[in-house]
Amino acid sequence: MRNKSPSPPLLTNLSLQTVLSFSVFLIISPTSAAQNVRQRDVTWIWPVGEILRLKGCEVKEELGSDGVTKVYIKRDRDEEWIPFYVNERNVGVALGHRKQLVLINDCPATKFCKVMRVDLASRKSKQIDLRAIRMYRRNARPNNSLIFIPQAYAFSPDDKQVLINMEHIYTSVSTAEMAAQLSKTYKNWWYIVDSTNGRVLREYPTSKLPRRWWLN
Repeated sequence: MRNKSPSPPLLTNLSLQTVLSFSVFLIISPTSAAQNVRQRDVTWIWPVGEILRLKGCEVKEELGSDGVTKVYIKRDRDEEWIPFYVNERNVGVALGHRKQLVLINDCPATKFCKVMRVDLASRKSKQIDLRAIRMYRRNARPNNSLIFIPQAYAFSPDDKQVLINMEHIYTSVSTAEMAAQLSKTYKNWWYIVDSTNGRVLREYPTSKLPRRWWLN
């Protein structure tokens, strides 16, 4: 994982629970012993220079002569490595159950992340979190000082749906007291979106989800 720029001095860290939730996706470095994490029956991988082997596929990243770092995947049925995404700073990837789609949490900046879906057949990518973000802003009405990012957690068993959470990462205020007060207003909501186009299929206005979260 590339070095992260330091946070501005007025950004106050939140509760331990929030920090730990954020760390699952962003704070794991390639030098850490854990380079993959299991979340809701999906294994997330943080590509590094070395080859990471999992059941059914291998993943790696390489810096090209053009200075661009690309993420590669090689499934058991593939003869050659498939370059499928450009890593600008920090990405977590998860291969779908049918091994055709890849889900990506892409965080090219400290305060910005996006959820991407890549079709390995066409190698085309699409951002699928935008409608969920708009719905969250409209319905949850988060305070402007609450910084949150969309994070994908899982594919449905048929890979047609994606589970996304709006994660609160820190609060842009001047004092710890103000941060503590504002953090209580955070609404930990979840969204089910269509993996093809990002259309919101369901909003879960709660922090608690059923284990079988997807729609029939």
